[in-house]
Amino acid sequence: MTRIGFLGLGNMGAPMARRLVEAGHDVVVWNRSTARTRPLVAAGARAAATPAAAVADREVVVTMLADPAAVEAVFFGADGAAAHLAPGSLVVEMSTIGRDAVLRLRDSLPAEVRLVDAPVVGSVPQATGGQLRILLGGTPADVEAAGPALAAFGNTRHVGPLGCGAALKLVLNTSTISLFVLVGEALALADQLGLDPAETIEGLGATGMAPFLARIGDRIDDRDVPTYFGLGLAHKDLELALAAADGSGRPPRHLLAGGRDQLAAAVRAGMAGRDVSTVIHLLRGETGR
Repeated sequence: MTRIGFLGLGNMGAPMARRLVEAGHDVVVWNRSTARTRPLVAAGARAAATPAAAVADREVVVTMLADPAAVEAVFFGADGAAAHLAPGSLVVEMSTIGRDAVLRLRDSLPAEVRLVDAPVVGSVPQATGGQLRILLGGTPADVEAAGPALAAFGNTRHVGPLGCGAALKLVLNTSTISLFVLVGEALALADQLGLDPAETIEGLGATGMAPFLARIGDRIDDRDVPTYFGLGLAHKDLELALAAADGSGRPPRHLLAGGRDQLAAAVRAGMAGRDVSTVIHLLRGETGR
């Protein structure tokens, strides 16, 4: 049993924290909205009123937060966690925030606190079922120390030094998000050309798009699916990826920028909380609910 503090109980964080409780760990949870802590308390966790209280005397601290600004606020804002981390404790940063933010966090944390970045591949069903893929960046010793807690979430892979997990997660997410936009634009073109949607999808399914279409088939037909990957978070990831690419001296990332702009329009329309697949319907002129 490990003493764990868990910060951030969103769509992914809540089922992940529950898995830690069910695995027998001693878990203290914190969330900005306290209502999100109640099901975890009922399951056996304890709730803390502040990030500082959530990490006191914890061996491992797991963060699953929205963006770099949220990580900064939780660690270094009012009642922040950083000053209350136990010497020798291990922070497992699982948010999608990019390599630069992970390295800034390392520079700002107390030297005696260890850090690994461990973003996940998968969505709510995988978080609930303990089938996530976890991309770990850090020293071999710190990655090994994170193992007992991370075992509750799924399979781990050590991909390099600190920041490499965060970097690889951005690469993977930009590819997936861009595919949603690509499918939306392809179907919009087919609509404009008067093609039968079912025939178009059948044709796309015979191309290299087949695995992706098999995963999202229900989301093409249904505009009101549960939010597994929030559109606003997807927009944030493309912004992070484009920022990371700036100054490289390479050609502009036109595809990423175009996808970012499509998602930005949806965010401005108040759809940040909808699933990222909503962009397909927006591109086809279907506004949904």
